[in-house]
Amino acid sequence: MGSWRAVLVVGVAAAMSACGPEFSGEEEQPFGEDPRSEDLRQSDAALGTLNMNNLLTDEDMAGFEWVTVAQVQSFLASKGSFLAGYTDPKWKKTAAQLIVERSRAYDINPVYMLARIETESGLIRSGTSKNLEKATGCACPDSGGCSASWAGFGNQIECSASKFRNYLIDLEAGRTTVSGWKKGVAKRTLDNCLVTPANNATAALYTYTPWVGAYASQCGTSRWGGSSLVALLYKNFKASTVWSTRAPLVVDSNNARNDAAQARVSVSANWTSTSATAGYFGTGYYYATAAAVSDAADFWFYLPVAGTRTVDAWWTAGSNRSAAAPFIAENAAGVRLGTVSVNQQLGGAKWNELGTFNFSQGWNRIRLSRWTSSAGVVIADAVRIR
Repeated sequence: MGSWRAVLVVGVAAAMSACGPEFSGEEEQPFGEDPRSEDLRQSDAALGTLNMNNLLTDEDMAGFEWVTVAQVQSFLASKGSFLAGYTDPKWKKTAAQLIVERSRAYDINPVYMLARIETESGLIRSGTSKNLEKATGCACPDSGGCSASWAGFGNQIECSASKFRNYLIDLEAGRTTVSGWKKGVAKRTLDNCLVTPANNATAALYTYTPWVGAYASQCGTSRWGGSSLVALLYKNFKASTVWSTRAPLVVDSNNARNDAAQARVSVSANWTSTSATAGYFGTGYYYATAAAVSDAADFWFYLPVAGTRTVDAWWTAGSNRSAAAPFIAENAAGVRLGTVSVNQQLGGAKWNELGTFNFSQGWNRIRLSRWTSSAGVVIADAVRIR
């Protein structure tokens, strides 16, 4: 490994990229400019740097829940990926849509899925469609051959996300995975490394790909990248400036406009739907008369991991509105995090900040209560989580 030419063999083989090597093996440039791509130089510089027992954290695996289709599309375009212009004929969706939607359907990080695709097929940094039918290597055992039922890009994303979620379900329940991996329990990989996973995410990675590969410091094979390559690519991809802006999550009063996996609204029959006053968000809003009753409009939102979020609310203003409409923040356990009273006679047709709260993993909610000392009606229109 003394020269970059020797390292290059590992880098190209490990990446299994569909675009092939950057130069012919017959060229001799021992002292010239390094002809490799910047991506390959970064990969080869990372040889032997990762901890094989702690490749990714559980937070990594469930993170980036706010990633949008537009951001993934921009990322693919920045890499010159064939997928940037691809629409799956069966699913009738773009590659970016499938990566985000199917990953999120199983609470899997879409950026991890990008790393998985690149590891298995090289499609993220390749301008060709080679390996499209086995994009994530799902249902493609080391013994050879792939299941025809999971062939195709959309099917591969669905297969990979669902299998990985099932591994995590077993691990979170204290069970081993289908191949015997478990947090804190030593087990040998196929490249004969004794690994003790530090967390569920790492145990699940080895269930999917039971090789350490080229990028761990303690052990592994230089023949291909293995699970250490997935971790390396994830760390590389998540550093992209494409993700620098967290996309806010909006919970609308119209559930038809909400992503059911992330947001929903619920109200009793005492709340009336209308679009009578201009300046509403989306298609309309709910209103109810203030009264000393426990009858709130609930704006539910799902967080795959706990985190601090700022909450905004949107309403239509009017002289008949309550001057002290109470918004209550609750975590997934139903613990009240704070109450903010707002004057809905003012501030209409725009986002109004309610405050910042420490929410938990799961279905949290913002409640607009009718129970207030100020007469009038309270307006439940939309809530934004950022």
